[in-house]
Amino acid sequence: MSDGLKIKRPVIVKVKVTEGFKARMAAEIQENIKRLDAEMQQLEFQVKRMAAELEKKNPQGIPAAKQHVENERQKRINAKNKLTEQLKNIGRIAIGAEVVQGSLESYTEINIGDNWEDIMGVEVLVCDNKIIDIRRS
Repeated sequence: MSDGLKIKRPVIVKVKVTEGFKARMAAEIQENIKRLDAEMQQLEFQVKRMAAELEKKNPQGIPAAKQHVENERQKRINAKNKLTEQLKNIGRIAIGAEVVQGSLESYTEINIGDNWEDIMGVEVLVCDNKIIDIRRS
């Protein structure tokens, strides 16, 4: 019987900031802002169409329908504001800085006597879509 045990552990993924990374992130954020703008225009169109239909069929439903659409619109405005703030922050990030991009999970085998921090403290550093370092604490 083996003393080892296979476990799943978190792996932090960090990105080393380059001009290319900043440009890609800015473009992605701008694309998401455009998508939100398009969704808000679609909501406005739906409100007009829905109001006309409700006027004929169920005028009492108009306030509730408008409130629902306003809630959806407000969600998109809030998301757009967050994205705009992120876009501003991208310009402030120093070249060479490391930022957390996300996390993954990996499997590893543990054994009696292993250092827990070494097992759990794993990071992958990426630069221009290439893994440049795998760190263990």
